[in-house]
Amino acid sequence: MSWSLVNLSTVCQIDMGSAPKGSTYVDLDSGVPLIAGAADYGDVFPRPKKATLEPTKLCKKGDIIICVRATIGDLNWADKEYCLGRGVAGLRAYDEKLDSKYLWYFIASIEDELYRNSTGSTFPQINKKVIESLKIPLPPLETQKQIAEVLEKADQLRKDCQQMELELNSLAQSVFIDMFGDPVTNPKGWDVIPCKTLCEKITVGVVVQPASYYVDNGVPALRSLNVRENKLSEDKMMYFSKEAHTNQLAKSQIFEGDVLIVRSGQPGRSAVVTKKFNNCNCIDVLIARPNANELESQYLSFFLNSEGGRKLVLKEERGQVQKHLNVKALNEALIPCPPIENQRKFIDVYNILLEELHSALLLTEYQDGLFNALMQKAFKGELNL
Repeated sequence: MSWSLVNLSTVCQIDMGSAPKGSTYVDLDSGVPLIAGAADYGDVFPRPKKATLEPTKLCKKGDIIICVRATIGDLNWADKEYCLGRGVAGLRAYDEKLDSKYLWYFIASIEDELYRNSTGSTFPQINKKVIESLKIPLPPLETQKQIAEVLEKADQLRKDCQQMELELNSLAQSVFIDMFGDPVTNPKGWDVIPCKTLCEKITVGVVVQPASYYVDNGVPALRSLNVRENKLSEDKMMYFSKEAHTNQLAKSQIFEGDVLIVRSGQPGRSAVVTKKFNNCNCIDVLIARPNANELESQYLSFFLNSEGGRKLVLKEERGQVQKHLNVKALNEALIPCPPIENQRKFIDVYNILLEELHSALLLTEYQDGLFNALMQKAFKGELNL
């Protein structure tokens, strides 16, 4: 089926965010809620942490908010008016030409293309020109709505599986807090030790320009999108040129038992490297290699994924809203460290939950694959409606 391809700018209003002055930030109930980046996202609608008295760029209810820095392509729906910070942009479909849900799933389907067109050495970002020039297939409006309806149903099946996975992870996280207490208050009085003392190695994976790691046959690598809470996903793994980054391969190579930690977007989110990913490399995420005699990898991962653990690690911020975790901050983070025997008791309990979690993970991966395949067919005009 042949549909015309048009620049996104011809069927959609694109508003790039702009950061308000830090002096205008106030509590949420005192100003216009501010969306600075993915850290202010919820599952569907934003969950901002601050507001501003002098909003710069505003979105309207029904707009799509797209992340344009770090976790490029992450999406949320605007359920009301928000101020858009520099880490996001607003997309408002022209109703007579473009269905908003169709646009949502189109953006979700071209995440790789967005990364390929990104720039930035600290973390990737895209500008307005990249978004404006995106080529979107434009079938009749009614066909767009039919496609969006099919994809929405498949997406809901995927989300149901993810919810089951989240509930099991939440249970495991609750067991962690029950056994060890809140990391901030440390009610059980565990020794508090700098992370660098408990780890053999803390470093950052290779930081490369997107153009040099989007190759068809290169070194397989994990990035922040592959790091979920206490789980690594192989969905949308990237590859980078071995020849271009030979001197960095040893630094970014990961092994079973390492802990990968997201630096920006949702800094602190962590997962342990399993046998499946042994000898892979990683792009722009932190790598911590715990000393096995003092710190269990799973303990560190659950600590970092807990609300209290992230507060301890992210005590220093770059800017007032967007947080960014670096090697220095992780090295200096003070971690309540129970005796290794206590940590291993938690691992025993977690392994029991892991059997149930494994089934949920397999189902989630299957639904993710099905959903991605449907999206690719949909925007090629190959979906049987």
